[in-house]
Amino acid sequence: MEDIKLIINDTDQVSEKEITRIYKIHKYWSRKPWKPISDSIKKYSEEKDLVVDLFLGSGVTCLESITLNRNFVGYDINPMAIFIANNTVNNHFKDQIFLRELETIKNKLSDFFYKLYSVNELCENCGKKLVSNHLNIGPKFNGKEEGVFFCQGCGKSKSKRLIKKEELAKVNKKYPINKWIPDREFPKKFYKDRFSYKGVKKVSDFYTLRNLYALSELLNVIKESNFVYQDLFLLAFSNTVLHSSKLKSENVRPLNVNNYWIPDDYMEENVWIRFLDRVDLVYQSKMALKNRFKDMSRVGDYKLLTESSFKTKFKDGEVDYIITDPPYGDTIQYFELSFIWNAWMNFNFQNNEEIIINPVQNKGKKEYLDLLENSIREAARILKNNGRFTLCFHNKEFKIWEGVLNIFKKYNFILEDIEIVDTLGNSYNNNWSKFSPKSDIYLTFVKSKYPKKGHNKNISLNQLIKSALSQSPNKNVSEIYDTLAKELIWEIYYNESEIDVSKLTIKKLGEIITEINNGN
Repeated sequence: MEDIKLIINDTDQVSEKEITRIYKIHKYWSRKPWKPISDSIKKYSEEKDLVVDLFLGSGVTCLESITLNRNFVGYDINPMAIFIANNTVNNHFKDQIFLRELETIKNKLSDFFYKLYSVNELCENCGKKLVSNHLNIGPKFNGKEEGVFFCQGCGKSKSKRLIKKEELAKVNKKYPINKWIPDREFPKKFYKDRFSYKGVKKVSDFYTLRNLYALSELLNVIKESNFVYQDLFLLAFSNTVLHSSKLKSENVRPLNVNNYWIPDDYMEENVWIRFLDRVDLVYQSKMALKNRFKDMSRVGDYKLLTESSFKTKFKDGEVDYIITDPPYGDTIQYFELSFIWNAWMNFNFQNNEEIIINPVQNKGKKEYLDLLENSIREAARILKNNGRFTLCFHNKEFKIWEGVLNIFKKYNFILEDIEIVDTLGNSYNNNWSKFSPKSDIYLTFVKSKYPKKGHNKNISLNQLIKSALSQSPNKNVSEIYDTLAKELIWEIYYNESEIDVSKLTIKKLGEIITEINNGN
């Protein structure tokens, strides 16, 4: 587990799988698959063009742009997003220096962590004490807490058994926590609050005392060491803090339910083992990026800004192409879901301009669309005439779709193309709810001085639904919704005959389909 191994093949051409590995450097929500992003950039811009992303996220648009020799500027008000993106894109990586610095961390902390997590049980093969990999200690176990133990020396012994009293006592004993920890309190109002009723008021409450102690010592060593790759080790650390919290159990990964929910069967995971695993992800990502860039003679410049996109410093018509993926409404609460990361990294997320639907921020659908309009208005100003704007978007309520489209119409954008794109991976939300979108829809607009004339054709919602059904036989309701959305977008954008979509959601579509199939 402690050895970092080079797994990238030295080939002349980097495979799609290796490129995908680059983006596994750190968890982030709603990360777009790189291939359709790359294809869009190639289709709608030229080498040396200026490409802008108004909602950067984890940096996929940035890396794909500079790889294609475009210059790039990205905006995001979440400092954690900018931190992840900068560390994903930065290609100044010397693996031998990174590995030497990792050895420094190991030399300083290996014994400390071994003593912290070891138990009085010996490895049958080498005679060393076993260490806990993780302990299942949530209230569900109620006196029957169990753990998984293994030999960190030879790796040949592994067992799962009930926890002894002295092992359980080590979890929350009084440790000398004298290094910095994030005692940042959660806002009194949290939209996705599934933790305060369990007594959690601040970030440190999410951890056992042993893991809080372990994290504080690890963070201190990383920050106090004068490393060339300090930020990469901090990235691995931030990708550790959720796994080593009470948000995880053997059956639940942290934030798979898109909020801070502590399961009743939560575990305490070994911080050191998880950290080394995250370091391995960082290493693999940087080596894959190094391999991807090795034969490139031309790579674009980039700048990533922790700023709102409401008012940029570009001149009118300076930008060649815009591609962006704004929040979809209330689906992903970026401020809330990034709260623990930002606390551990000591970043401040100013969320007053966060484009979101969030009742506790007093942001409903109207406020969401008003805020989004600020960015689209700015995009209309900075984009050159006849320049393209690709919007990656989806929402389970078509009323939101209608509002977004009306903003683009207001600023004389011409809708040119629509593509349905599979999302990367399967989030818990997508698997859990049949009423959640399973794909993204990429809309490409052209900036124009004049609006494009529409048509006037009477067509009902039911007619469009029947058309979508005929195109999507044997598909589930979410897939039918995607087909319907594609047709509805064109009609709403160009048909002057009004179609009532005020109550159309994925769930409502399912009910309408049932009625149609029953002949009603």
